[in-house]
Amino acid sequence: EVIDSLQRDMQALKGQVITLPVWLTGKLDTAGRQVIERQRDLQRRADELYAELDELEKAHGLHEVLGDIEQMEWFITHVTDLPVSENFAWITGWTSDVSENGISDILEQQSIRAVVHYPKPPMGVNPPMVFHNSWLSRPFEFFARLLGVPAANELDPSVILSLIVPVIFGYMFGDVGHGLVFALAGLLLQKRWPLLRILISCGISSMFFGWVFGSVFASEDIIQPLWVNPIKDPLPVLAAPLAGGVLVLLLGLMANGIQQFWQGNWRQWLAIDAAVVVIYLSVVGSVLDNRAAIILPIGVLWYFAGSVVLASESASRAIGHALGQLVESVLQLLINTISFIRVGAFALAHAGLSLAVVSIANTASHPLFTALILVLGNILILVLEGLVVSIQTTRLVLFEFFIRFLKGTGRMFQPLTVPTNTETQANRRSRI
Repeated sequence: EVIDSLQRDMQALKGQVITLPVWLTGKLDTAGRQVIERQRDLQRRADELYAELDELEKAHGLHEVLGDIEQMEWFITHVTDLPVSENFAWITGWTSDVSENGISDILEQQSIRAVVHYPKPPMGVNPPMVFHNSWLSRPFEFFARLLGVPAANELDPSVILSLIVPVIFGYMFGDVGHGLVFALAGLLLQKRWPLLRILISCGISSMFFGWVFGSVFASEDIIQPLWVNPIKDPLPVLAAPLAGGVLVLLLGLMANGIQQFWQGNWRQWLAIDAAVVVIYLSVVGSVLDNRAAIILPIGVLWYFAGSVVLASESASRAIGHALGQLVESVLQLLINTISFIRVGAFALAHAGLSLAVVSIANTASHPLFTALILVLGNILILVLEGLVVSIQTTRLVLFEFFIRFLKGTGRMFQPLTVPTNTETQANRRSRI
C-alpha cells in the first residue's frame, strides 16, 4: 500500500517510474555484483565490436576516405584564400605518371600554384592500361594491340615477343646482306616511324641466320654455312622450327597458368590445364623417346579426376564432357605445333628464290647485266619476301601464341595532346 501511494504521488509530480531490468534481481549487495558483471559483459562486447570496426576500416580503406574528405574540406574552406589567376584549373582524370611526382615537378618548375592529389579510381570503373617496356621491347607492343590491350590481370607479352619475333623472322629470312639492309632501315627510320624499330632486332637476327645458312645477298659462295645449306639439307631446316614451336606453345601455356593464378583461378589451372601440359609434353617427348609415353596415362587420369572434382554435374556426364574437351585441346596443340613447319618452309623458299636470282644472273652475257639482275633480284626478295615473312610471323604470334593466354579485355590509356594550331601556339609563346 505504501509503494502504491508513493507511485501515485510521483505520477502527480510528473515523475517517471523506472522498471528494473530482468537481469537485476536480489538485494543491494547481490544487485551490485550483477551490475559489475553486466559492465564487464558490455565492455567485452564493445571490444569485439571495435575489433570488427578496425577490420572493416582496413578492408575498405576508411582512413584514406577520411583523409580525402578532410583534404576536400580544407580545400573548400581555403580555396578563396589561394593566390589564383585566370589560368587556375581543376584537372581530373587518368595519368601515366607512375611515380606521382612528374606533374608536381613540372608545375613547380613553371612556378604554377596548384594542389596535386591522386585519389583512387571510382569503384566499377575499368582503368586504362599503360605499357612500361624498355626501348628494345616497346615496338613489340604492336602485336598485342592487334588483338586488344592486356587487362590488369593479364600478362604483357611484349618482352617475350622481343625474343620470339626476331628469331622467327630471321629464320625465315636468313641472309647477312638482307638483314643488314633491314637493320639499317630500322635505325634510319625509327624516329619518323617508331614501329620500324622492330626491323633493327629482326635485321640482326636475319644476319645471324644468314651466317648459319651461309647466305649473303642471295649468294651462297661468299661465306661457309655455320650449320647447313637449306637447299642441300632441307630436312633439318624443316625440323628445327618444330622444336621452336613446342617452346613457343609451352611459353603460351605457362603464361596462361600465371594469369590464372593472378585471377584466382589456380584450382582450375592445376586440375585441368596443367594436366593438358603434361599430356602435350608426353606426346611430344614420345617422338624422341618412347619412354615418355609412360607419362601419358598419368596426365589423362589427372585431367579426368580434375574435371570430376570441379564439375557441378554427375561424374559420368563430367567425364563425357572432359573427353571431348581433352581431344580438342590436344589436337589443337599438335596442329599448332605442326604449323611451325611453315617457318622452315619459308626458309627453304627464301633459299630457293635466292638461288633462282643468282642462277639467272650467272646466265647473263655481260657483267653489267649480271650486276643489274643481282640488284633487282635482291630488291625483289627484300620487298616480296619481307612482306610475306612479316605476315607469317604476325600470323604465328596471333593464332598460335596469343590464343593460349591473351584475351585483350583492357583498354589503352589515351593521353591528351597539346593543341598544335597556330593561334594556340602564338598564345603560348606570348605567355612564355
